[in-house]
Amino acid sequence: MTTRVGSHPYFDEKDVEREARIRRLFDSLDSQGTGYLDADAILRGFLKLTHLPAHTRYATDLLRKCDTARDGAIDYEEFRAYVLEKEKELWNLFSEINKSGDHRIHANELENALRAAGIRLNQEEMNDFIQAFDTEGNGYIDFQEWRDFLLLLPQKTTITEIYQYYQTSTQLTQDAEVAFSHTDEAAQNAYKYLAAGGIAGAVSRTCTAPFDRLKVYLITQTSSEASSSSIMSAIRQIYGQGGFRGYFVGNGLNVMKIVPESAIKFYVFETAKTVLAGLTGVEDKNAIPVGARFIAGGVAGLCSQFCIYPVETLKTRIMATKVTTQSITTQQRFFVWHTARDMFRAQGIRAFWPGLTLGLLGVFPYQALDMGIYETLKVTYLRYMNNQEGRRKGGENGSTLPNVLVLWACGMVSGSIGATTVYPLNLVRTRLQAQGTPGHPHRYTSAWDAARKTFQKDGARGFYKGLGPTLFKVVPSVSISYAVYEFSKRSLGIS
Repeated sequence: MTTRVGSHPYFDEKDVEREARIRRLFDSLDSQGTGYLDADAILRGFLKLTHLPAHTRYATDLLRKCDTARDGAIDYEEFRAYVLEKEKELWNLFSEINKSGDHRIHANELENALRAAGIRLNQEEMNDFIQAFDTEGNGYIDFQEWRDFLLLLPQKTTITEIYQYYQTSTQLTQDAEVAFSHTDEAAQNAYKYLAAGGIAGAVSRTCTAPFDRLKVYLITQTSSEASSSSIMSAIRQIYGQGGFRGYFVGNGLNVMKIVPESAIKFYVFETAKTVLAGLTGVEDKNAIPVGARFIAGGVAGLCSQFCIYPVETLKTRIMATKVTTQSITTQQRFFVWHTARDMFRAQGIRAFWPGLTLGLLGVFPYQALDMGIYETLKVTYLRYMNNQEGRRKGGENGSTLPNVLVLWACGMVSGSIGATTVYPLNLVRTRLQAQGTPGHPHRYTSAWDAARKTFQKDGARGFYKGLGPTLFKVVPSVSISYAVYEFSKRSLGIS
């Protein structure tokens, strides 16, 4: 139906015409002729409408929104009530965008609306966006095209939701299978994820640098005492060697390490979630199974750990060196270079990779538990709060965002479990990295040798030396990191 000159595309449609149109749409979705729609029926109906996304998330959201009787199915009256309300929303937004008032959305009007929402497209992307609606190929979007494309969008009618809906629908192949193309959100916003991860790492690591220094100091000591008094003694000794600045020895290198490490870790995590969503048949990467989240976290940890391992070793050796105030002030500029040079002269390139296998074995379960538990807790909280908000609004989906206290709590739980679980592996790896330094003069032939000597010297408790400061560091560090990461993502406009 092409809009007639002088007619109103929304108000001039007769009731009988509108009723017949809604009935035809309902019947097209009810392909089995049962008289009601469930999630499977809606999904089958989506597959018949090639310009709409065959996404389980949209089908289940539409079912939830329409099913006012809460019986798990949508009858015609429920569907009709939804359509009438949705068409009113679509017309209001259409009119708001259509500044010229000619009942046609032109490219410049759509571009202005997207720009106001913080979405900037180049000319090619804008043309593709228009063409997705413009079934008649006349270069603009009339209300019928607008309505037909967006009628089954269950989310609130905003330009941002519409653009995300369009991005999803354009990822379908001719066989109605989802294809992860260049429009994939993680790939398209790679630099933003890298930036958010880098910012999160730098802020969290600087805030917790004294705890990291204390942890390395305690791990590299071989005395059998692990009491609170030994911790206080370590605090006094670090202060005696370098004053307050002694607690931040190696932090510059730490930040240099943590920025790329966090950037790689968070970006790989987001990308792995997208890939696993495709492999598990889930269209929303944030709705993947719990096991898939753990795998994504483990893979992210492996990639980031491998890439920065030489810098991690260098940082550990610097922290294990007995640094005085004088050396800090007079040799700081050359300290890192001299340490790296001495390591290379002693063992060549292998000096930067001691305990790599052990480190990778430890980082996979750590990051799997850390990121997996964090993501699961966050998503569970969001679903619960959105359902609560939805009930208050009569079934409409909520849009709650977690506040900083929720993010801190999720990070605290996940970080504590992950760090405690793999701490013995971390201790052995740290001792391998620090071997031969003034703070840890012992030498080891292998990771097994380091573990055996640790047990002989300190028993089973020896594998948990420094755990207290580690948890004091991990809890705020992970919590700050996740909180800064989430808020950085929001500031950068990524989900």
